Amino acid sequence: MKKVMSKGVFAVASLLVAGLAHAGPPVEVTFKNLGSQNAELKLVTSNEISTHQIANPKPFQVVEPGAVTNAKVQRIVSPDVNGAQLRYSSGGKTCAFGTTYQMRTLPGGIKQPQWTKTATPSGGATCTATITRTSADYSWAVEFTMK
Repeated sequence: MKKVMSKGVFAVASLLVAGLAHAGPPVEVTFKNLGSQNAELKLVTSNEISTHQIANPKPFQVVEPGAVTNAKVQRIVSPDVNGAQLRYSSGGKTCAFGTTYQMRTLPGGIKQPQWTKTATPSGGATCTATITRTSADYSWAVEFTMK
């Protein structure tokens, strides 16, 4: 029984290690509430839900005025992609944020990293997304603000 159990544990550990080898570069996400009311995390799309599920640490559910929350997201899909999507609402205002990384292959087999960021406002919100850092290992940091 112990032999079978240890083989099972070894198999699971091997799969986890193999999965990490195929993870895309991590993104550090910072959300700043520049408004005068609490901002509440709203998970609407499947990408927002999966971002929240894999974030470590997870972003705060409620961010007070002037406060900040941080999260780190690393998807285990491919070493060539990663992304994070969040949505915060405050009163009738909403900001949907996103950031992605993709390693593009250009003609001639040349590889080129590409990072994107989006901030989509509604209800009179002012939303910004800024990539604050990219690194040689393709990890990056993004800052989302809402007012």
